[in-house]
Amino acid sequence: MVDLVGEGVRDIPYYGLMEAEIAGCSVVVSQSGFSGEKGYEIYLRDATLHAERLWRAVLAAGEAHRLTVIAPGHQRRIQAGILSWGQDIDHETSPFQCNLAYQVPREKKGDYIGRDVLERQRAEIDAGRSPFAMVMVGMTLGGRPIDDYAPDFWLVSDADGGDPIGYLTSPWHAPELGCNIALGYVPAGKSAVGTELTVWLPDEYAGEPGRPDPARVCEVPFRPSVNPSAREAALARGLDAAV
Repeated sequence: MVDLVGEGVRDIPYYGLMEAEIAGCSVVVSQSGFSGEKGYEIYLRDATLHAERLWRAVLAAGEAHRLTVIAPGHQRRIQAGILSWGQDIDHETSPFQCNLAYQVPREKKGDYIGRDVLERQRAEIDAGRSPFAMVMVGMTLGGRPIDDYAPDFWLVSDADGGDPIGYLTSPWHAPELGCNIALGYVPAGKSAVGTELTVWLPDEYAGEPGRPDPARVCEVPFRPSVNPSAREAALARGLDAAV
């Protein structure tokens, strides 16, 4: 990035922006990314006219650094607890249901859409009651390494492997942790860290086809991020980042 836009890129704060020019193209560079790693994104003005010119310039600058074109590190965004719209959450999900409570201010003078409902939900949580049947948790999983995107929401059962009680949304293998990991939804009463569960993985990933593999509820993020997400920063300050 320094080769592309100069030393100033080193000073961009997390989610900060910098105006720049690459190969004669006007761009905005952000210090962000879909993982817990330190990364950058380049936003191109007049993209329909100059996309190929920018792309070639980035690849050329990357040759000296052995740049390789890949997709985002899926396991790293799961490890960081970064949620995928449509996979982990949608328009029906409450922030209190998926560990995003820090985004809902406790005191705000102005009104906003959904305020009454959200404040009722938080009051229930503060009173020790969950207003939700299901809440999001992180899990470590047994089974063989998951190395492809799940085409469905794989089911979760109690530790005895009985009837399903929840489901995985984003499973993957985490080489750094030496196991499969996942985000998923389980009953609120089964969401405590350390709770033993089982997961029904497809035969290609199951330790034994047709039988569930062990799972355990764990902390999210799964490991500290190089670039702490806003949720990690809120948790470090003691804010209510979890239900």
